[in-house]
Amino acid sequence: MKNNKLEKNIERARINLYNILAILIVIIPEYFAELIYSIEVSQHKSILPDEGDAWEEDAELKLSKMNIYELRLMAKRLSIHGYSNENRNSLIRRIIKKSKKRIKWKSSKIQNIRKTLL
Repeated sequence: MKNNKLEKNIERARINLYNILAILIVIIPEYFAELIYSIEVSQHKSILPDEGDAWEEDAELKLSKMNIYELRLMAKRLSIHGYSNENRNSLIRRIIKKSKKRIKWKSSKIQNIRKTLL
């Protein structure tokens, strides 16, 4: 009987020790981290800054904002074949490459029209 009672007391002490360790190792640091984070967040505005001129001019920045569905729609409009098998990064590269080719082609066509007008 004494041995059984002693084992129960040891088991209770072990459980209490684990509870104290859990509080010291997990709960208290988590509480401090949450407190520090809430203080840091309260010091900053929650509004993101507006996009600058670079977002309007740089095609790669515009494409980086798009999700994969929007990228695939753009690839379809640009007549890029095999766009459905592409991952996001390679699709962005192909769209940029194709759009640069179109810009060069259109600018050369405009220059030819200007030459004929002059």
